[in-house]
Amino acid sequence: MTDPKREEIKARIAAAQEREAALAERSFAERAADTASDATEKFTAFVKERPLTAAAGGLVLGVLIASLFKAPRQAAARGGAKAVGLAAVGAEIASAFAANLLDDASDIGKAGARRAGDLSDTMGDRARSLGRSATHRLGDTADAARIARRETGKAIARAVGRR
Repeated sequence: MTDPKREEIKARIAAAQEREAALAERSFAERAADTASDATEKFTAFVKERPLTAAAGGLVLGVLIASLFKAPRQAAARGGAKAVGLAAVGAEIASAFAANLLDDASDIGKAGARRAGDLSDTMGDRARSLGRSATHRLGDTADAARIARRETGKAIARAVGRR
């Protein structure tokens, strides 16, 4: 083996040993809590992304559990009814979640429209202010040009009159 390859392997081994040491320092309860938290987040994300699939999975899981009992027909009937109930609850949760998303999207749209209106008003006020300022400066410049023309005409008339 070449030296760079050997160094890479040693670095990987050292990193793995550090990870193992960090895991060994944490208690079983902490690791279990982290794992449960990760699983909960993944399950919640899955249900949010695919509510119908989650409801169907609940239904199938209910039927499978019901089929494990000694009296399969009674258990299947009870399990199926419970699975249907769970599916209904899942559908209701998905419906409520979708309604919340639509309300949030509506609120965001209204806020965006309000901000756009405010920005439009601000830009209109600024444009009117700049227009008034430009008109005022144009008037001042025109007055200065008339005064300069009149004074220049007087100066030329006096100069011609002296000669």
